[in-house]
Formats: sequence, structure tokens, C-alpha cells
Amino acid sequence: MSKIIVNHEVISSEDKSLLNEIKALKKDDEITYFDNDVKVSLKVLNNRILLTRENDEFKINLEFEENKNLVTDYVIKDLGLKVKLETKTKKVVIKDESIYVSYDLFMNGSFSDSFTYKLEWRDL
Repeated sequence: MSKIIVNHEVISSEDKSLLNEIKALKKDDEITYFDNDVKVSLKVLNNRILLTRENDEFKINLEFEENKNLVTDYVIKDLGLKVKLETKTKKVVIKDESIYVSYDLFMNGSFSDSFTYKLEWRDL
């Protein structure tokens, strides 16, 4: 396990979230860091990316594979509610120290928004 520094950017049609110089852990092909009070885990499996965002209130699982539609869950913990999420991945670029994903998100079959997720890292 190694300590790294990450910069992440999430862009949607309505919002832009930036995190710079966040301490993170990298173990094999998995990176874990905190976006405020949300634990973010990103795992790379061949050309597929698994992204989990979780805190005490919710857990979102997203999967990305270029030119594929993949279905996962958004769990609202205190209500015991599961919402089906579908990612329609347009582009995935995986490099040695960066990841780029462009995708459309659908909730219960309805279009939610288009997103771009960028993650870069370096050794601490």
C-alpha cells in the first residue's frame, strides 16, 4: 500500500467539483480517498472501472466500460431504498497516473445528466 496525492474533477451540466492535493491510499489497482465526508473508492479491472462513493447516508456504485451500458445501485441507507443507476460510458482513458471517464447517468431509466470524471495522482 502506498500513500499518494490525488486531484479529482467531476463536471456535469450544472456543477463542477474540484479536489486538489488530497491524501489517498493506493493498493494494487485500487485508490481510496475522501471527498469531504464521502469515502471514494476507485478500482481498475482491465478496461472496466468500479467507482464507489459512500457515507453514513448513502452508497453509490458506478461501473464504467467504454461503449457499454452498465446497471448498478444507489442505496439510501436510512430509507432502505435502492435506485437503479445505469451508466452509458462514452469514453474511458486509463494511463499510469490518471483516469478519464465521460458518461451519461440514468436513474430508474430516466436521463439524469452527463458527467466527466478526471482523476490524477502522484506519489506522496
